[in-house]
Amino acid sequence: MSVLCAAALLAACGPSPEQVAREAAIKQLEQAAKDMEAAGKRAEAATAKGGQDVGAAMGDAMKALGAMAGAAGGVVGGGSYDPVDFRKLKEVLPQELAGFTKGDSSGEKNNAFGISVSEAKQSFRTDDGNKSVRFEITDPGSLAGPFALANMWMNVDIDKETSDGYEKTSTVSGRKLMEKWNKSSKHGEVHLVVGNRFMVQVDSRGLDMNDVKALLGKVDIAKLEAMKADGKKS
Repeated sequence: MSVLCAAALLAACGPSPEQVAREAAIKQLEQAAKDMEAAGKRAEAATAKGGQDVGAAMGDAMKALGAMAGAAGGVVGGGSYDPVDFRKLKEVLPQELAGFTKGDSSGEKNNAFGISVSEAKQSFRTDDGNKSVRFEITDPGSLAGPFALANMWMNVDIDKETSDGYEKTSTVSGRKLMEKWNKSSKHGEVHLVVGNRFMVQVDSRGLDMNDVKALLGKVDIAKLEAMKADGKKS
C-alpha cells in the first residue's frame, strides 16, 4: 500500500501533459530559430558568390519559418489552424458603401513551405476618383500563434505625432486598434485583430480619419469572431 501511495504521489507531482507539450514546443521553436538563422547565413553566402544556390537557401529558410510557426503556436497555446476559406471571409466584408462605387473584389489562399494564409479584399471608389477605400481581412492560419505575439501593440499604448500625421492605438466600440494618418495625402488606415487571429484592415484616401474608423462598422465583426476556432487542428 505504501508503495502505491508513493507512486501516486510522484505521479501527482510530475509535469502535466500540457506542460510536457509546451516544453517540447519550446525546444522545437529554439531549433527552428537556429535552422532559420543558418538558412539565412547560407542565403547571404550564396548571394555573395553570385546568386548560386540562393533559391535552395531561401527554400530552407521558408521551411524553417513554417516549423517555427507550428512550434510558436504550441508555445502560446494557440495551436495550429487551416485558414478559413477566403470565400467565407469575403462574406464578412461590405458589398456596398453609400456614395461609393464597388470596385475590385478578390480572395486567395496560399500554402507554401508549411505556411497557410488566406485573405479577402473589397475596394470602393467615388466616381470622381478622389476618394477610395479598401477593406481587407487576413487569416494567418498556421501563423496564428506567432501572429498573435507579433501584435503586442494590442496590449500597449502608442502615441506618435509629427507635423504631417500620427500613429497611435485607440479604442472604437470597445476594441483596441492601431490607426495611422497622413495629413498631406489624406491617407488613413486602421488595423484591428479579431479573435486573436484575424487581421481586419481599412485603408483609405481622401477621407477624414473619423470616417475611416467608422468604416470598421461596415465589417461584420461578430460573424468573423464566430470563425476564430474554425480549422483548428487537434
